[in-house]
Amino acid sequence: MKKFVYLCGIMLLCLNMMAQIDPYDRNWKTVVLDDFNESNRHFDTTFQETEGKWISFIPSSWPSGVTIDSFHLSIYQWNHCLFDASKGYLRLNSEHIRDTAILCDEQPNFYRIPPKTYNITYQCNPNHNHLYYYSGCIESPPSDSSSKSDNLPPPLFRYGYFEIKCQVPIHRGAKSSFWLWDGMRDRYYEEIDIYEFSWDFENPSSYWNHNPHPHGTGNPNCFTSGLYINKESNNIHPIESVSQARKFLMIGDSLSHWHTFACEWLPEHIIWYCDENIVDSYYNPDSIPRHPLTLKVGYSIDRYALESYSLNGRPEWKEGDNLIIDYINVYQLNWDCDTEEIIAQQSDLKYFDYGVKKSITVSSSIEPVQIESNEKVTFRATDFFEITHSFQVNSGGELTVIMQRCPDPLP
Repeated sequence: MKKFVYLCGIMLLCLNMMAQIDPYDRNWKTVVLDDFNESNRHFDTTFQETEGKWISFIPSSWPSGVTIDSFHLSIYQWNHCLFDASKGYLRLNSEHIRDTAILCDEQPNFYRIPPKTYNITYQCNPNHNHLYYYSGCIESPPSDSSSKSDNLPPPLFRYGYFEIKCQVPIHRGAKSSFWLWDGMRDRYYEEIDIYEFSWDFENPSSYWNHNPHPHGTGNPNCFTSGLYINKESNNIHPIESVSQARKFLMIGDSLSHWHTFACEWLPEHIIWYCDENIVDSYYNPDSIPRHPLTLKVGYSIDRYALESYSLNGRPEWKEGDNLIIDYINVYQLNWDCDTEEIIAQQSDLKYFDYGVKKSITVSSSIEPVQIESNEKVTFRATDFFEITHSFQVNSGGELTVIMQRCPDPLP
């Protein structure tokens, strides 16, 4: 009994010390590991790229595919997502086009619309009469090409760990984000903002009606995270159904320098990270997004953050710059929630098929099952983890046990 209590203490200590996804936790699988180092990699006029990891427009979002709604001034373009293999970066470029708006009836200025893919007809939204910039956005593609149908392409991810390393543009009008979104699908609205920066989140006339920025407009050390969910409808602004609204988070260094932003999204919690430190968390399983979501990275120009735009209808920022991305990584847990695993001998531990199990029992009556020195083992289960016979963790070894929920079946 003393040995078992001692092991429990080790487990709790390990859990408290974990600041991000544990690289020794073999229950995770790598889904995306993109450092943008491949040569001859590019997007083409179909808005898809040669590695098949991203598309450079937004079919899961707004019907036009290349423009976003009225609080932005940008048209997303495939050739504003630029691979720099010499440095291993992806640059999402924003470029001022002209002082007068690009209108829907000006087809020569709106020619970079993707072809009719996924059976969506792309068109300029006539309400977007304030377009002055080209800019870049990428999102996760459909899980396979057979999903191209009369419906919007399905998102790729349901739960996981999502991480980006990037340098964020800091100036009036700059708006960049790394986020998960459901694309306004029927019957629900779900969104997780991993990081977002905009110069102005407090304008009282703002489309979003945010609370006043507590750290000052345009603070280069402040970004936001957030969680939105509406179970009743696909209302694009589910303010009345927010589980956890926008949080303003301060860090010790300017966002224009290299930083990592990440979140761990699981059925029982969401945890946000910056530079490997926990900066925000949410624990309410009943109001955590549970449907598959599309991963998106975008850089555009926010009309409400441009002072002169509100005065004379023309943007004051007439330059160009980039959201620079060093890498994007995505990991997901192996879900094996119906399996009752029994470890009856040392070889069972050696060849253990890691994943979230229904239960895990260590039951060896012949010889002790041991975690060797310098070995790190993490078990995950939904119902229980128990030790019924000899089991030991040798000096220098580590054992972590995590009890968690499995995903609920989708209707």
